[in-house]
Amino acid sequence: MKLVRWSSLALLGALGGCFEDPTNIDPDTGSSGDAGSETAPTGPGTTTTTTSTATVGDTTVGPTTGSTETGDTTGEPPLVCIDGVLEPPVGSGLVQTPTAPAGDDFEGSCGGAGSNDVAYQWDVPFDGFFVLDTQGSDFDTLLYLRDDCEGSELACNDDAEGSVSSRIVGPFGQDDRLLVVVDGKAGETGTAVLNINPVECPSADLTGQPLPETFSNVAGTNTHGGACGGDGNPERAFRWQAEADGLHAFRVDTGAFQPAVYLEEGPICGGPQLQCNGPAFGRSEVMRVLSAGEYVTIFVDSTSGAGDFDIDIELLAETCPGAALVPPIVGDIDDYGNVMSSSCGPSGYQEGGTFYDYADATFSWTSPGMVGDNSGCDITVTSGFGVALSLQQGSCDGPEVQCEEGVFDAAAGMYSATVSVGHIPPTEFTVVVSPTQEAWMWLGGSGFTIDVNCFAVA
Repeated sequence: MKLVRWSSLALLGALGGCFEDPTNIDPDTGSSGDAGSETAPTGPGTTTTTTSTATVGDTTVGPTTGSTETGDTTGEPPLVCIDGVLEPPVGSGLVQTPTAPAGDDFEGSCGGAGSNDVAYQWDVPFDGFFVLDTQGSDFDTLLYLRDDCEGSELACNDDAEGSVSSRIVGPFGQDDRLLVVVDGKAGETGTAVLNINPVECPSADLTGQPLPETFSNVAGTNTHGGACGGDGNPERAFRWQAEADGLHAFRVDTGAFQPAVYLEEGPICGGPQLQCNGPAFGRSEVMRVLSAGEYVTIFVDSTSGAGDFDIDIELLAETCPGAALVPPIVGDIDDYGNVMSSSCGPSGYQEGGTFYDYADATFSWTSPGMVGDNSGCDITVTSGFGVALSLQQGSCDGPEVQCEEGVFDAAAGMYSATVSVGHIPPTEFTVVVSPTQEAWMWLGGSGFTIDVNCFAVA
């Protein structure tokens, strides 16, 4: 049996056909990992023995151990613990069966004790990413994978985002033989529906490919758009897996159209959006801190036109965020490098046929968790240059939640922009200050200040 062993497997919830809310799988065991990052299996293996600790939602399980040998499934008898073999191996409604008459034979790390379950053998028909889900079931389901009847658990998912159905997304190899279990939550039973379908978007994978590389959006789809533009114009989508921890730049250059780059979590289109960046003289760029093994999906969209473009992904040496935000901050943007971008400002400017990146000042800040429904904090930047102020969750690794372009005060000769945090628990953020215009237009100079004003209203 040729079983794909992986560094992680994304468990993603769905909203309108889009997949979110992933749960990791440990690099070698396939055991469930931290919820909130979208990573997935990486490639084939031979014999693996592992131990891991898994987190599913708010529940920590583990350690788990398992040993798997790979080989050829051709001619092997079916697994002895199954209710049936999935044939055909892909499609919607592969299983539609009541679980009430079944026994309670299995339990996953995300639940299933005391609930009746049904188990099926799945022989993977070809290499690729697949979505396994229980959409259409009429009860609260759990879904988990094992490498055989008594082997290691590879993934376990309870509620996918916004529903009581369950989903597992990841890459699998042809002739993998897996045990797929549909279980009930807290004793629930009903009609179990199991769907297994290949991932169609993205259709290209840049992992391990030499970059930069030239592609075209001429034959691309026209279904994507967002805050940085792209509605009504063709786009291309790509999957990519980080090889190392660190700050990564996703960069597109083209002379054929005005590009907009969107970066999403996970190996499948429709994951939570991390960032987008609009066009600047044929360039668009998004930066994010990623962990080794983490998957992202890159959309190269167009705000006008179509043609060839170059895409590059670079691991940067810079640290992000660069410092803690201890207000008031008094800084000079010329003292910083190009480490981030935003949805409300360009990534740079062009002069004499040469593109120059804007510098970015990045700061870590944790909201204090103000008390009162109308409480919160305002973060304000004042600068001598046109400015974009971006607020991201996390430490240069989370989604952008606000972005404001500065407004010019003619009397003061300065620009200012404000982002706000409301009544929420203490939360880690990254505050990003970036210019939006070339230096010769900086009427007030290159200096900036950041102030934070928190207020509590009972």
